[in-house]
Amino acid sequence: MKKIFIIIGGLGLGGTEKQLLLKLKYLKKKYEFTLIFFYTKGELYGDFKKLGINVIDLTSDLKFRPFKYLQVFFKLYKLLKHKRPEIVNLYLPHSYIIAGLFSYVFSNIIFLMSRRSLNNYQKKIPLVNFYETKILHKKMNYILVNSKAIKKELTKFEGVDKKKIKLIYNSIEIEKIKKKTDKKVRIICLANLIPYKNHKMIVEACSKIIKTRDFQIDLIGDGNLTYKNELKSLSKKLNLEKQIIFWGRLKNYKKILQYADIGILTSNEEGFSNAILEYMINKLPVIATNVGGNPEVLEHKVNGFLIEKGDSECMAKYLEKLIINKKLRLQLGEKGYKKVLNEFEVSKNIVNYEKFYNQILQ
Repeated sequence: MKKIFIIIGGLGLGGTEKQLLLKLKYLKKKYEFTLIFFYTKGELYGDFKKLGINVIDLTSDLKFRPFKYLQVFFKLYKLLKHKRPEIVNLYLPHSYIIAGLFSYVFSNIIFLMSRRSLNNYQKKIPLVNFYETKILHKKMNYILVNSKAIKKELTKFEGVDKKKIKLIYNSIEIEKIKKKTDKKVRIICLANLIPYKNHKMIVEACSKIIKTRDFQIDLIGDGNLTYKNELKSLSKKLNLEKQIIFWGRLKNYKKILQYADIGILTSNEEGFSNAILEYMINKLPVIATNVGGNPEVLEHKVNGFLIEKGDSECMAKYLEKLIINKKLRLQLGEKGYKKVLNEFEVSKNIVNYEKFYNQILQ
């Protein structure tokens, strides 16, 4: 079997890591995958091991970060020189920065970059923008993206040739989840507590709902402690402590999803959202911000509502509409389910990966 190395920072509960786990689950019998991580082990480490994937831990005990990454760099060099995989796939900025230069060293290896987000992270560190656009992109054989929005950024702002970009959407497995009911309308948000996810917009929108308070917001995710405390303080200030529940990081979040009636996502930026796919496969109507790849799966007033980022007034309007109108929730949820089933179900996605790998390996 052809050898494919995948290099990633860590194996946490993020959307990218979940998609990678799903991909390897269906492709592991056709290619010899080696998964290398160097930043943190994460909650999904055991799941990858259960699949029988060869997982290599390059995390370092060194405390001084430059020395730590330098050590990782040399360990990776030895691995690539010794194992000589046919393909090296870099996931997320950490791996681009550390392992991207190997594309200049090993000319007989196919190097892929998987871009899973918009390029806002580059704007925060101009040197990263220069490094990727002027050095790495030139040597990458292909760049894999999961939304048209990311593809557009790469071609328009980063000068990447369209022929080097391959679009393969995120996918999801069809699972039978037994729906459960609650006296309250349950609204779920699957998003780590990071400022750009803009949970404050949710809290503000809830304070503007005046016709009913018969609802509960389930926030599932963890992250920035300062930001989390700010959200809790704001909820208390607006008398929403009973409505907004902070569940933290849950690996078994699907137990909460069973009770959900509405799915929401208020990010200021997105590449392509796994959360929206999970909402729709559970027949939930969705309210999400019109950013990144969200409009590529969410159609306004067809399977949910698209709103502009930061517009808590508009969000409150649509939330209230869905809370009150159960029939509308069911109609939109059914249409979302059909769209995901037809376009994003995992078997359709895996075929695209197989075709792509076979094409470049030939």
